[in-house]
Amino acid sequence: MEVRPAAPAAELDLHELYFKLRRRWPLFVASLLLFGALAWVYLQVKSPVYDFQSTLLIGDQSTGSKQAQELLQLLDSKPKGLKLEDEVGLLTSAGMLQRTLAQLPFSVSYYAEPNSWLNWVRPLQVRERAAGDVPFWVVAVPGRPQVTGVPIYVEPLADGKFRVHADAKRGDLRKLTTGELVRQVDDVEFDQTVAAGDTLRNALLTAVFRPEPGQLVGSRRTKYFFKFNDVATLAGEYQARLKVRPTDHESRILELSTSGTVPAKETQFLNTLMATYVQDDLNQKNQVGTKTIAFLDNEINKQSESKSKAAQSLSSFRSANSVVDAGAQSGVGLQQQNELSTNRNRLATSRRNYENMLAYVRARRGSNQQVSLSSAGIEDPATTGLIQQLSELNSQRAGLIVNASEINPIVVALDEKISSTKEQLIQTLTGLVNSSGNALRDAEQQLGEVRGQLNRMPENERQLGSLKTNSDYNDKNYNNLVEKRNEAAIALATNMTDKKIVDPAKQSGLGPSAPKPLLVALLALLAGLMLPAALVLMQDKTNRRVQSKEDLARLTKIPLLGVIPHGTPEDKQTMLHDPRSAIAEAFRAVRVNMQYLAAGLDKRVIGVTSSVPGEGKSFCTVNLAAELAQSGRRVAVLECDMRRPTLAGYFGIDRNAPHGLSTYLTGESTLDEARSSTSIAGLDVLCCGPLPQNPTRLVESPLLADLVKQLRDEYDYLLVDIPPLGYVSEFLVLLQYLDAKIYVVRQNYTDRALVGQINEMHRDYKVKQLYMVINDVHFANTYEYRYKTNAYKYGV
Repeated sequence: MEVRPAAPAAELDLHELYFKLRRRWPLFVASLLLFGALAWVYLQVKSPVYDFQSTLLIGDQSTGSKQAQELLQLLDSKPKGLKLEDEVGLLTSAGMLQRTLAQLPFSVSYYAEPNSWLNWVRPLQVRERAAGDVPFWVVAVPGRPQVTGVPIYVEPLADGKFRVHADAKRGDLRKLTTGELVRQVDDVEFDQTVAAGDTLRNALLTAVFRPEPGQLVGSRRTKYFFKFNDVATLAGEYQARLKVRPTDHESRILELSTSGTVPAKETQFLNTLMATYVQDDLNQKNQVGTKTIAFLDNEINKQSESKSKAAQSLSSFRSANSVVDAGAQSGVGLQQQNELSTNRNRLATSRRNYENMLAYVRARRGSNQQVSLSSAGIEDPATTGLIQQLSELNSQRAGLIVNASEINPIVVALDEKISSTKEQLIQTLTGLVNSSGNALRDAEQQLGEVRGQLNRMPENERQLGSLKTNSDYNDKNYNNLVEKRNEAAIALATNMTDKKIVDPAKQSGLGPSAPKPLLVALLALLAGLMLPAALVLMQDKTNRRVQSKEDLARLTKIPLLGVIPHGTPEDKQTMLHDPRSAIAEAFRAVRVNMQYLAAGLDKRVIGVTSSVPGEGKSFCTVNLAAELAQSGRRVAVLECDMRRPTLAGYFGIDRNAPHGLSTYLTGESTLDEARSSTSIAGLDVLCCGPLPQNPTRLVESPLLADLVKQLRDEYDYLLVDIPPLGYVSEFLVLLQYLDAKIYVVRQNYTDRALVGQINEMHRDYKVKQLYMVINDVHFANTYEYRYKTNAYKYGV
């Protein structure tokens, strides 16, 4: 009897796994061929993608150049730093990309479609080409909406004309410069001919078609088409591909990278983007200088008028009163008066500035209202610091609002900080207005006292000194403003941006970055190996049929007598003709196990059954009986399967014989008439005979009991071929006559659930002396029995 292993633990046996996969090698070959073909098609269809990169230097000032700030001295001397995140946001913003793309001729994309078998069903092998690499070029008429997202085919004709046609289910009519959707178009279809240089006009397309020199004829095996692109859609596509990052954690050099199928377009895009970014920064800085010069020009004009009036008044007074010089006392008094007057004017100016700034800030107290302030004329350090802080907060909010909404938590927090800063500035300015008012009143009081003293001086001397001091003051202010204006003009003329292009766009690597043939081949190889492996493992895990002793060990503890190898249909009678074959050796092992290890010599009546038809119970009955007879025993075979009898065919007995077990049990035949001898000495068989109407009634007949008793006395062994257990109940009736029972299980045929039925009966002691045989085992395809493939060749 074969020893069955215990139910194995859930562990991976690599050798068994390799055995299961190896015997399915045709599946792996087919899978590798399939995925290899798919990889080749993918490489043919996929357009090569190239990577490009460039570098850009970012300065450390947010507005205006250092030179302009030093010359104008309008802001605090502390430089305002910028955040790289803000600059990255500006570079990748939709507005920046749209301004960049508006300068490039990307509104038309050109494509070539080779006449390949890959394009027979639908265009798969399509390559985008640069402008000038196709036999034509298209110029969209400005201001006219064009159909976008639709391939428009162009065929150069021999007479210098172009055939333009399109056929699509849907398209969008948009304005290319803004991306505004005019309407959606269903069933886009037109076919027109236009002369080179003429304008093609229809409801969906308004463009000029011109030939490309040197490529007018083109290739007859290639189709060409183009698509219109609106700037908004293009900006979205480039925004998705564009990547901007600093070269190092603390570096102010940004690396810009993108990828595309047309190298010329990608290099143009990166270079134009950097140039646009640098120019925008320079324009923004020049606006500060221009506004400063305009302000100084206005102040110079006002001061010029005051200067002229003061000089004219002084000249008129001297002419009218014949006064040339004043005394020393008058000079001292006038000097003191001038100093007090200057101080009073300075205080009045400061108070006006504070009041104007306070009114301006109060009018724009809301957090979302931008406040643009200058610290010019503000002498208080706290106020200057608040103005600078408010300016920095506004700059940060302007940078965030490019890519964030008003409800963004960061923007909301920044708005609250702006509001708080404004309130602090309002309180500070209110205090300054009050303090400057008190100081102004003190200055006016002191000035009144000095004027009282001067009034006691000769009137002519006093008036002359006053007019002269006023004239000198105006001259000084005028000269100072002219000097500042000249410095501002020099700063504007020499202004330059802190940002510059370090490296223009260039291709990364020597070839395309995708697709990579080696990587695609590796993926195809992995897929070609993993898919069939997964299918084999899935099939193995979902197979509910008995495969080996291990399966039976998991289902039942019924002893196993042996394993019968697979054979051809001609091997069904192997024991009758070839007693040295592998099947004969297997039955010989079963006989030995049954006689000496399992049933014992006293078990003379043995029943053979199975779960369902087709599992080989009759085959096992015949060959086991033949093996017993060839070992020197007298053996009889009783065919109790009277529903589908098959034993006659094994022994060459006429299937239509008038006598058999059925006629014996009905009393129509004698035992000698029903019994047939075989070509094997000592082996007799009682075939079914004519099929009865009610086999169960015959099995329950008392004549069968007498027959079994008689055959037990005449023969050493009686083998009973019993109907399948899963279909009829004859097995339960025949149990009373059997000393031992053999349950036949067929590999990869018997469902595991059917084994559970006989196991339940054995476990409940309803069936005793029960043994199992596994039939039709493919040794070469079963890991557990692989060693038996050549085992029966020993001694042959």
